[in-house]
Amino acid sequence: MSTGMFESCITGHWFNAEAKALWSDTATMQAWLDVEAALAQAQATLDMIPQESANCISESAKVESLNIAAIKDGIRQTCHPFVPVLKEFERVCGKETAKYIHWGATTQNIFDTGAVLQLRASHRMISTFLEKTLTSLMELASSSKEYIQAGRTHGQHALPITFGFKVAGWHAELYRIDRRLSEATQDAFTVSMGGAVGTFSAMEGKGREVQEGMARRLNLASNPVPVRTSYDGITHYVSVLGQLAAFAEKVAEEIIFLQRTEIAELEESFHHGKVGSSTMAQKRNPQNAQNLVGLAQLIRSRVLLSYQSMVRMNEGDAAESNVMDVTLPEAAIISVSISENLLKLITGLQIYPEKMLENIRLTKGLILSESIMMALAKDIGRSEAHHILYEAAMSSVKNNLPFSDCIRKQLEIIDSGIVINIDDLLDETNYIGEAISCVEYVLKNQKH
Repeated sequence: MSTGMFESCITGHWFNAEAKALWSDTATMQAWLDVEAALAQAQATLDMIPQESANCISESAKVESLNIAAIKDGIRQTCHPFVPVLKEFERVCGKETAKYIHWGATTQNIFDTGAVLQLRASHRMISTFLEKTLTSLMELASSSKEYIQAGRTHGQHALPITFGFKVAGWHAELYRIDRRLSEATQDAFTVSMGGAVGTFSAMEGKGREVQEGMARRLNLASNPVPVRTSYDGITHYVSVLGQLAAFAEKVAEEIIFLQRTEIAELEESFHHGKVGSSTMAQKRNPQNAQNLVGLAQLIRSRVLLSYQSMVRMNEGDAAESNVMDVTLPEAAIISVSISENLLKLITGLQIYPEKMLENIRLTKGLILSESIMMALAKDIGRSEAHHILYEAAMSSVKNNLPFSDCIRKQLEIIDSGIVINIDDLLDETNYIGEAISCVEYVLKNQKH
């Protein structure tokens, strides 16, 4: 029976299958073998080990050649996560080559660099999903840029916007996060091969060259000072994943809000057979959006763990590195899954512009109080105009009267002689500011 969230039949479908495979035990061991092969080739080029031995190491670096059951038993007996893997790899390579495996390296060098290879593969998946999501947001912003909608602050009607304006805001934010995530790879995707304490002590004075040779082979950066207790690069990358999660949660929460029965301005994708309740057959719950909220909250705790893991004692601290051996795979898998589910959510949205118009008119013009206020302010100042509109708004709500009638009443009371076209000023299509041009600016300037 499976108890882990990634493999449980209850929750496993929340997570991207390919991302899970990237961080499986066999994929992790393959990443370690890839690092060992790159190490051997870099050292052979510098005449530190025989080229034929390096070639044998590279050719033998296939996880399917290892006895995984033996490794599992060995880890349990030795209480060490890598020595049994090395023992198995030595068996596969043969006695003559075995003595040159893992030359001058330490376990964390292999683990950290291997994890970077896996994280890079995960990053490519995230980037692909985000690129598609940005394209979908661009298309949605364009098609809905004139859909008049109630802008809301604090959950209440504020001023008219367009739905496309809201979507353009989503695009602009995700565009920035995507750029930050790409920039964060520069410090995160590095080779660290400094050995036991990071000084290249067992590398015969060629440590820097070995590390740079590995970096070229693995297409990674070379860590300038490969101390084992530096983890800021990965932590920064994970922190940007936290921003991605927060953004996805914000969008999902907005969709949940706008899908409420009383609002019904949009709806996530629905198919016949999707069930909202075991009791209430009519339920069409925003389940995809709610799952996305849950995934985003799972990431936030991993961000905190990543920051904690930066605090490492001396020149090596297994207590904190062990935490990230568990946390980084989780953060990567969840982030890929967030990116995939965000794309599904956006591309599946059903938009109801007629309902948006219906909702914006619920308050009988109250949402356009600023429109009237700014027109009056030209003659009597903003403060006095605000007072008049406040009294008119309170009267409209209290007596359930059209806002326009209450405005006229207040203007009669002050007997100012001011003439304004109240009906035009209470037309929501006339007071959306530069919402459409903001959308068009995004469409023009944030291509990817």
